Amino acid sequence: MKKILTLLTILSLSFTAASAEDTFNYDEQNLNKEFSQLNKIENYVNSNEGATLESIQKENAQLLSGIELSNENSATFLAGDLPANIPPFLWGCVLGVIGILLVYILSDNDKDLTKKAVIGCLVGWGAGIVIYLIFVASIFGAAASAI
Repeated sequence: MKKILTLLTILSLSFTAASAEDTFNYDEQNLNKEFSQLNKIENYVNSNEGATLESIQKENAQLLSGIELSNENSATFLAGDLPANIPPFLWGCVLGVIGILLVYILSDNDKDLTKKAVIGCLVGWGAGIVIYLIFVASIFGAAASAI
């Protein structure tokens, strides 16, 4: 059984290594082609001091053709947009105070999401206390029955 597991592990690691090799290869010409338009915009901004997005849109709109722009500069996360799509309740429940802090920072001080993380933290602590009390009671119950 150990030989079979070892063989399967070696095979799976070799296939993973082979597929990872293809992932990290890149074509430098294709990469330069993809970034050529951004390089043109960068050169324009460097040569025209004080250039803004609005001025580029008015004066040189062809530089921005094919680029999707968003005027939203908010760094806030929606409930499903936190890292790994983990809800704030679980961040607080699993990571406790650190989870609350992470939600507070990542959500750009969103009080509603932070409140959900605090509730998750309290539920996590409550569940931990209940499990601890059951564990202690079972130990004392086993000790009492042994006497």
